[in-house]
Amino acid sequence: MIAGGRLDLGDVGAEVAEHHRAVRAGERLREVQDTDGGQWKWRRIGHSVDYRRSLIFKPKSASFRIHAAIGALAGLAAGLLGVGGGFLIVPLLTLWARTDQHRATGTSLAAILPIALVAAGTYYFGSGSPQTDLPVAASLVIGGTVGVVAGGLAAQKVSDRVLRGFVAILLFVAGLKYAYDAGFGAIPTLHATAPAGLGIEEYVVLALCGLGIGVLGGLAGLGGGVFIVPLLVIGFGLSQRIAQGTSLIAVIPTAAIGAIIHEANGEVDVRAAAVIAAAGVPAAIVGSLLALVVPQRTLLGLFGAFLLFAAVRTWPWRRATPKV
Repeated sequence: MIAGGRLDLGDVGAEVAEHHRAVRAGERLREVQDTDGGQWKWRRIGHSVDYRRSLIFKPKSASFRIHAAIGALAGLAAGLLGVGGGFLIVPLLTLWARTDQHRATGTSLAAILPIALVAAGTYYFGSGSPQTDLPVAASLVIGGTVGVVAGGLAAQKVSDRVLRGFVAILLFVAGLKYAYDAGFGAIPTLHATAPAGLGIEEYVVLALCGLGIGVLGGLAGLGGGVFIVPLLVIGFGLSQRIAQGTSLIAVIPTAAIGAIIHEANGEVDVRAAAVIAAAGVPAAIVGSLLALVVPQRTLLGLFGAFLLFAAVRTWPWRRATPKV
């Protein structure tokens, strides 16, 4: 009986040990699932240390490549078209990096700041005379500063679905404008002309336009250059190149204030913004130089088509599933 008792006790101990190992394996599995949002559920649990190393390095490497690609495209667009690049960063963050709309908005504004700063410097110092109009830029900044604060605060009260729809509409309208200019519009030359001599009433109108553009930028995470450039060329008679350089200057304070507001609300991915900006800065310099030789009609057609595609992909076709 004693021997039998010992044998039974040994069996119980083995069963407890087996159960303990199963529990520990389940804890490791849950730990992996919680760490990476279920992306790695299909992988077999191996040595815990090696698996953690794969979780640390592989997703970060993938996200680094995605953010760097976004920054390169946005920087190239900033230099070529005189925009901050937010009209590319926001949809690409939502489509490629699966970032929610509010966080994409704040991250975009933070990344735009250094890209626009470097691109504006290229327009100002890159040729014999500055390809900018500082008084026009100042008027836009005055209105845009107030507008971006209002837009950034209003964005907190707008649902993710509504904000996605709003961004899609903006992209669609801008895409139509670029597509029309590429196919039928008169494309102004990129060579400089003298800055426009405007009266006080026109500067007031510019400030009011900057106010509206700032609201749109704060809501949608755009610096506003995608609207400023056609406004200056069509509405105020500036040459294309001076309009682009002026737009980049006007975008800088708007992006800075918008980024600060969104960061205060915890809606800026600082690491992603840094990677996007690091890739976007050299691309912006290249884009600014290429703008002198690449036909504007070709550029407008390509970016107009991309904006229309991004608008279709950004539109919230499916209703969001409520969280339980």
